[in-house]
Amino acid sequence: MMPEDSLEAVFSMVEKAFLRLQAGDIVVSCLEHNDASPILRYVESLVVEGPKSLSALREIRIEVSTRRYQFQEEITSTFSQLEQRLLIYGINLAGLADRQVFNRLEPTGFQVYLNHQGIEDEIHQRECMRLVHNAKETMSALARQILLLEDIELYLEDWIWGLIYQSARQMIADSFVPGKKPRYAL
Repeated sequence: MMPEDSLEAVFSMVEKAFLRLQAGDIVVSCLEHNDASPILRYVESLVVEGPKSLSALREIRIEVSTRRYQFQEEITSTFSQLEQRLLIYGINLAGLADRQVFNRLEPTGFQVYLNHQGIEDEIHQRECMRLVHNAKETMSALARQILLLEDIELYLEDWIWGLIYQSARQMIADSFVPGKKPRYAL
């Protein structure tokens, strides 16, 4: 038979896994529809329960942060793959100051960049332009998803801090005995 502490730890792990799965499904729905309202409603339903929902909110935040990080990695990977594909044509993106300059680069500016790199064959130029266009579209879509996830994270953090404050206030109120100075003060 399992000791009670071990059983409680297993239940805690299962609960956390379930919360992340549930949050993951809701986040996927938010990303598919570019709408944060489903996760916001879910968070609000947990907040109503008060400070006891803090661990659930933290698990949801971890799930959202993990997904945001994955999208950031996908942007980096997309850019790296583009660099490798363009190297086949003799184009080195290292000549651009950074990825921000690349993101702002218009097609005509990239055309000038191609000419500067010595790529004059129209077929190669069109293929390079297509590769750049597709990569920029992918990175833009990922960036929009990251912004949505960042908004969700901020919303979660606000509620988490609010519940931490509420919990601290409750601890103070519970420790206050009339006529005796409270141990803690905010």
